[in-house]
Amino acid sequence: MKKYLAVSVMAALLGACGGGAAQDEGAEPTSTGGESPAIAWRDMNDEQRGAYMRETVMPEMRAMFQEHDAERFADFGCPTCHGENAREVGFHMPNGVAPLDPSQLGAIFASEQPMAQFMTQRVWPRMAELLGEPPFDPATGAGFSCFNCHATAEGG
Repeated sequence: MKKYLAVSVMAALLGACGGGAAQDEGAEPTSTGGESPAIAWRDMNDEQRGAYMRETVMPEMRAMFQEHDAERFADFGCPTCHGENAREVGFHMPNGVAPLDPSQLGAIFASEQPMAQFMTQRVWPRMAELLGEPPFDPATGAGFSCFNCHATAEGG
């Protein structure tokens, strides 16, 4: 049974970043047209997550990143956020994205560097929205944060 479950999960995940495969007809819709998911990310099964990433998150993030820097992100795809071994690690996050030092987050949010502004003002809040999560709240320690995608740098 465990072997069957593992094979089923891997099959669903392998389709997550594949071309334009359509969502399974029997699966509930996961998107409301680019806004928050109709089903909360935390409540989606692997198949629904893969479809939502492929049909909603990937196209929007690809367009956003390529608008920011078309040359750097010309080959935007699953590995951009999930690392070169995304499939092998089941698209686990964080994986492969530049680690961040928590003690430097204030400076990153205050930075006038284009990439820092892009990430803090566009990517981070939009990913929280797309996943149906509130942005990180330092007072409560809850919500979608930079560390949902970025590993914590050593010494941080």
